[in-house]
Amino acid sequence: MKATKRLTVVGLLAMAAGRLAAGGDCQVPSNETCAGQVAFSSGDLPFSDVGLIGCVNDVIDKPYWDIFYRYDCETSGAHTFEMCDSDLDTYIRIYVGGCGWADGDEFAVADDECPGSPPNADPLLTVMLEAGTSYWIELGTWRPDLPWGAPNVAFRFEVTVEGAGCAADLDGDGMVGINDFLALLAAWGPNPGHPADLDGDDVVGINDFLSLLANWGPCP
Repeated sequence: MKATKRLTVVGLLAMAAGRLAAGGDCQVPSNETCAGQVAFSSGDLPFSDVGLIGCVNDVIDKPYWDIFYRYDCETSGAHTFEMCDSDLDTYIRIYVGGCGWADGDEFAVADDECPGSPPNADPLLTVMLEAGTSYWIELGTWRPDLPWGAPNVAFRFEVTVEGAGCAADLDGDGMVGINDFLALLAAWGPNPGHPADLDGDDVVGINDFLSLLANWGPCP
């Protein structure tokens, strides 16, 4: 509750900043554009970030004020993306093949799915992602007009994956370690249905090895 209240206070200040944005007072985040995208991978999950939405409509459509991330998926499975408890009316678009509609294709979109939305009006979605694929994520506000959206709206962003790391625990000891690595090597090559086939492509290979390395250590 305290964290939510603090975020709301930040959001109110951000709204005030948004009213002045036309005068050049908007605080520009490092990932304002696709070129500045924040990259993370399966080994970083659960991934979370807080901050302020950007100052420019970089994709020239909904959402309006936006920022960008890239997720390099190394573990196939059900991934959840959410912005619950952000301020105003936030929005998520996910692309494959490139960042935004100019370079990629829309893969998924979410708005208003968080508990209590509206009035929270924040997005939450769970989608199946494939290892070896990069996904570009645009966070923004749904509309350009107050009270729905403004530059520098405070946001909260989190990405999780179901059973992250546990699929690579091949010997079931609660750790991803040397024994799991050896088991993966022993299963190397075409091996449909083998537990070491972490990406589900019927071949135990380099993507499975990278997924195992990304989840090395205690199983979450």
